Amino acid sequence: MKNKIFITVIVVLAIAAAAVWYFVVFSVKPVPEEAIQTSNTATEEKKQEPASDNKYANLKGDAFDEAYIADMLAHHEGALNMSEQAMAVTAQDEIRTLASNIVQSQSAEIMQMRTWQKSWGYKETMSGGHGSHGGAGMDMGGDMVEMQNKLQGLKGEAYDKEFLKQMILHHEQAVEMSQYAATNAKHQEIKDLASAVISAQTKEIEQMKQWQKDWGY
Repeated sequence: MKNKIFITVIVVLAIAAAAVWYFVVFSVKPVPEEAIQTSNTATEEKKQEPASDNKYANLKGDAFDEAYIADMLAHHEGALNMSEQAMAVTAQDEIRTLASNIVQSQSAEIMQMRTWQKSWGYKETMSGGHGSHGGAGMDMGGDMVEMQNKLQGLKGEAYDKEFLKQMILHHEQAVEMSQYAATNAKHQEIKDLASAVISAQTKEIEQMKQWQKDWGY
């Protein structure tokens, strides 16, 4: 009797296993070739997307040079305004010296960029980055005003702390703008300026970050 029961159990299990196997094998449908091709196409398109959404990554030649000058003029003017204020407000000699150097070096670069605008037939931009015929540099000018507003009404250590924070962000923006010039700019003058901006402002970023650590900001 026990043997019959055992055999019956074995038979039932075998039938159940066969039923499960049949269901798995015949219920799984192969992936259509069309779906595979669509997936591969989507992957390929994703690879071809621009590596950066920074507008300078996608500008070339004169378009790059004209936009770079307009934005960098607004950028430099913002640095001058912040630095001139810092020279009068800061309690730190180090910040006063940095601000003085920024005023001296970037004032000269502003004059040079304005000369290039005229020589190369680009739209000339007025104070604040507003184009005389359009919006070149307007967004950048707005960013600079926003940075300056964050310093209004501050004094002493509170001012110095915020100044370093904003000037670091300001310099990082200039470095990001400039990194595409070597490959995308038309004029060698722009490539040289961008290289100088990267070199000088990277060093100043490092110095300001060190002050933040030294002064406990």
